[in-house]
Formats: sequence, structure tokens, C-alpha cells
Amino acid sequence: MLRSIETAIRTGRPVLLENIATELDPVLDPVLQRSTYKQGNSVVLKLGDTVVPYNQDFKLYITTKLANPHFLPEVAIKVLLVNFALVPRYSTSS
Repeated sequence: MLRSIETAIRTGRPVLLENIATELDPVLDPVLQRSTYKQGNSVVLKLGDTVVPYNQDFKLYITTKLANPHFLPEVAIKVLLVNFALVPRYSTSS
């Protein structure tokens, strides 16, 4: 998984992580925080032990099947949470 994310960061491709539980691997922290810095003329991100050139077009999407996920505050402040839960709508017509 880490190699795929590294390649996507280099090329600016989106990544979708599906069916994530309430805890995320700490190696993703620099990605979630967008901890980029300048090294020479390029913007880079340290992912694990590797320094990766960061493409501004890179996007990370994370989904879960949990109905009401409760993420730790350390994770919740690093991401934008969007609830796409579908709620049945009942007609009130007689």
C-alpha cells in the first residue's frame, strides 16, 4: 500500500483507501498533515524513510463502511469528514 501511495504522490494521482477502521496507520500522518517542505527547487514529503517529490495534484480519499465511525481527535483534526449516509425518505401524501 505504501508504494502505491508513494507513486501517487510523485505523479499527482488520486488514491482511494476503502473500508478503513477508526484507526489509521501512523505512517500516513505526513500525508494527512501535508507535511511538505522545500528541498532544493522541489517540494517534498517524507513518507516513512523515503523522501518523495510532492505533486500538488495528489488527493487522498478514505472511506469506511462503519455507520457511525468515531475517529480519534488526532485523526479528526487532520481530515475533512463527510457523511454520505443515505436515509430513507417517507412520503407523507395520503
